[in-house]
This record gives sequence, C-alpha cells and structure tokens, in this order.
Amino acid sequence: MTHGFRVPRLALSFALAVSATGSAFALGGQAAGPDSGLGAHLVMVLSKQGNRHGACTGTVIAPDIILTAAHCVTGNKQVVVAYAENGSHVLQRVAAKAVNPGFSPNARVSVDLALIKLDGQLPSRFQPMALETGDGNHAVGVRRTVAGFGLAVDRDESSAGTLRSARVTVLPKLYPRFLRLGHRADADLTDFAVCTGDSGGPVLDGATVVGVVYGREKFGNAQMCGTTAQAVRIAPQRGWIDGVLARWGRRGLSAENTPVRLASD
Repeated sequence: MTHGFRVPRLALSFALAVSATGSAFALGGQAAGPDSGLGAHLVMVLSKQGNRHGACTGTVIAPDIILTAAHCVTGNKQVVVAYAENGSHVLQRVAAKAVNPGFSPNARVSVDLALIKLDGQLPSRFQPMALETGDGNHAVGVRRTVAGFGLAVDRDESSAGTLRSARVTVLPKLYPRFLRLGHRADADLTDFAVCTGDSGGPVLDGATVVGVVYGREKFGNAQMCGTTAQAVRIAPQRGWIDGVLARWGRRGLSAENTPVRLASD
C-alpha cells in the first residue's frame, strides 16, 4: 500500500525548474541518452527550504527506503520523493532521514550520503538495487554507469526531469572513500556532462550500486554542469548503512543483483 499523493505535472515542473540548492547533477552530452533500464530503480528527491526548491536523484534499496546524497535532504528542507504515473507525478511523503556522520555542508569533500525512509512502500513495479559489500575493482580506467534526472543542457532548467544514464571511466586521484568519474580527461560538455539535478544518483558496476554521485568539477563557463563527477563509495559506508537500516527495521538487504538493462561499453 502506497501513501503517495498526486500533483499536476505543472507543479512538479515548477519544483524542478526553480534553482536547485547545493550541488546536484545530471547527464548531458553525446555520451548519454534517455534511459529505459533504470526507471524501476530510481526516483526523484524533491526538497523545499523557504522559497528555494531543489531536485536530486535517489536509488531504491528497499520498498520504502531511498539512498541519495546528504546535501539533498539536510537542514530544514521539506523532502518528498516523486515518480511518474499515468501522466502526472506522485509525491511520496518522507517519514525519516539519516545523514552520514561524515558529511559536512561546509567541506568540499565529505561523506555526502543519506538514507530516506518513506511513510509507505513504493508501488511493486519499483525494484530495490543491491549495494556493494566488499572491495571491488575501482582502479583508474575501470568502466561504470551513472544515472540521474538532472539537466541535459547547462543553464536550461527545462531540460531536467528525464532519467538518463551514461557510461563513464574511473579517473585519476583515487581516494579510499571516493571516486572521480568522467568520459575522458579532455572531455568537454558536448561529450559528457554532469549537471544540476542528479546528486544522489547511483554509480553502478553492472546492477550493483558502488557509489553515489555528490559533486562535479566545473567546466569552462558552465554554471550548472561539469565534466567530472565526484562520488562517495558505498562499501566503506556499509556499516553505517546497515546500522540505520537495522534501526528502521530493515535487516539483511539482499546481496543478489537486480536485473537491469544497461548500455554496453
């Protein structure tokens, strides 16, 4: 049973079009395209604080639990989860939020990770994704997939709201808890871009979530897009994630991969 409420498409478009708070990302450029394989696993995370609105991406990891970026939900933000249904959007209320203790809103690099517990389960068409449990191969040059609902064109807020995915490469400057991801070292915005709207989106190794996008490195004169994504790795945070899930009555998330059709290399 879901506890969502419908809103007109115009209302959702307004929430997405108003300047998003903090860093948030999406996928534009020739390397990305509309995605048909991840719609059963990702939702939009919308927030409101005062007269400011924000939009991020979240990954379903249980029927009522969403993984996203911490800056999307912290502070006094009012947060809801949104998904498309029958020509409009349903907003799902949030019952609880948990922010990783390693997150700092004033630091350029921190563990920007959060969990959201909904006040009811998502429709059965949404399928949870598996989380990485051990030390995977995240060496420079390894290929990954990123996905999000954000802008496809820098400064064009009307280009947000469509789920897109793209294949990316792990780039140099590796850290134990973080990843840098991009199309290639000399890419520009016509090749690949992460833009406002896709913070909280997953980094995928096959059908397993190995990271969460939280930031971007700006490119040229772009205001809302960059060519390198910054992500928090999942495996080093499994202790915290599992602890939160246990408090919320969710123990032992399935380690089996959920079938997902992804773009090939």
